[in-house]
Amino acid sequence: MLSLSAGNTPKGTKLIAGKVVDKQTGETLTGVKIQVKGTDNYCYTDMDGNFILSVSITGKSEVIIDMAGYEQTTIKTQELSLSSDIILSPL
Repeated sequence: MLSLSAGNTPKGTKLIAGKVVDKQTGETLTGVKIQVKGTDNYCYTDMDGNFILSVSITGKSEVIIDMAGYEQTTIKTQELSLSSDIILSPL
């Protein structure tokens, strides 16, 4: 279970979190990189496919979701919340 507190994030940021799954099998994916585009701010999914990342609430930032063997996906941070499921399609 993922327990998050928005009170721990720096001013001007929000937490995004969720799970990354394989589109064909529905299985969770371990080791997927989730990175804020144009920055060195990133995380990897855990053994259950879960991730959590602090992102800026200003501007129009995007996150890049990337894993070998899957199509790279880019999503606007405004579209993500504390319970976002991301589906990756195999190449």
